[in-house]
Amino acid sequence: MKYIHSIFSVIIAALLFAGCDLTPDVAPVPTYDGPAANTTIAELIAMHEIGSLDSYVHLSEDSADIVISGIVTTSDKHGNCYKYINIEDGTGGIQIKINNTALYNKYRLGQRVYVKCNGLDLGDYRKLPQLGYWANDGMEAIPSAKASRYIFCDGVPEAFEPQIVLTSIPSADAISPGWYNRLVRLENCYFVEGGMATFCDANAATSRDIKMADGTTITMRTSNYADFINEMLPVGNGNVVGILTRYNSTVQIVIRDLDDVQDFVTPPHTENLLTVNYTNAFNEGWLQSGTGAEWSIFNNTSFTGFYINANSTATDRWLVSPNINLSAVEAPSLSFDHRITGTGGNETMKLYYTTNYTGDATTTEWHELPISQFSSSTLVGHTAELPADALASNFRFAFRYNGSGSAWYINNINLKGIVR
Repeated sequence: MKYIHSIFSVIIAALLFAGCDLTPDVAPVPTYDGPAANTTIAELIAMHEIGSLDSYVHLSEDSADIVISGIVTTSDKHGNCYKYINIEDGTGGIQIKINNTALYNKYRLGQRVYVKCNGLDLGDYRKLPQLGYWANDGMEAIPSAKASRYIFCDGVPEAFEPQIVLTSIPSADAISPGWYNRLVRLENCYFVEGGMATFCDANAATSRDIKMADGTTITMRTSNYADFINEMLPVGNGNVVGILTRYNSTVQIVIRDLDDVQDFVTPPHTENLLTVNYTNAFNEGWLQSGTGAEWSIFNNTSFTGFYINANSTATDRWLVSPNINLSAVEAPSLSFDHRITGTGGNETMKLYYTTNYTGDATTTEWHELPISQFSSSTLVGHTAELPADALASNFRFAFRYNGSGSAWYINNINLKGIVR
């Protein structure tokens, strides 16, 4: 009986296994089986004459079929391109407004779609062509539940690259109407506020200017719904991919995500390598060592900076800068303003640098950078070009007061160099 029971169990298991389909589910490929495209996007756009104010034309359901086809070039996955998709077919591009905030799930980048236009309204918003419904004196989105009546996906998405490359930006009216609402690439451009501003302000859609190599300008328009608004605009030159749009006479571009900001390289540029907060300098890396009077901060309405007054006290006192990395810097220069006051005459006031600070100025090997001018009546400026052996990761400079009877005032300290 045990043997028979075992045989029976094996048979049941085999039947159950055979009845299970272990093939993973694969989403069916959408196939469009409606009427073929009979109108180009350029021909569609030409059916509506754009005037000085927003306007539209209704594409009647009683008229002959108007069917266009194009490739989806937008994605709202990262919050930009809000509640619309763009498609293009080589002759032009059109923005289709749809009341849905997750369009990228169905209308993916590179997806071919067919659009039955009859029953929709073809209009414009500030001279940018749009397809949707006209209501409340403006173009509005197709309700999400009705979008499937008009828009049909066909096949699987394929890679799609910009067909238009721009190295200069003409005026809005000089641009071919067939270029608007299409994916373009701006080559060799830079953000005017690169390194100084984010992609978008927090509470409102924001415009940032992009300069082309020839000096012409295009505006990048970004929605505050985008998830990259707090990222800093890159410094330097690169390429920007996005949808070419317009707002009346302003030419604009809308990026889809940060991958559209490409190949930005920071050119060699001069940077200020040291910022001195004089009121808190001794808590921010400035050191002193030696004997006699000490360095302090002098602060009044006319002067804020370092100050030492020997006041007839024999003094040999060093003021040492924080460590500064000059290993990747070219042509650095050190500048400052200074003056002396008092009745002494045996003072020695000098400027030095080192790349091997020991922690004590009196035991460090220093190299002098001669100071060319002193004044007792007013602040005078001095600039010292740093030699090649100063270009190290552990560079410091120091002011040394050695004597008695005079005061030395120093401010406007700047260390600049070319950074690649």
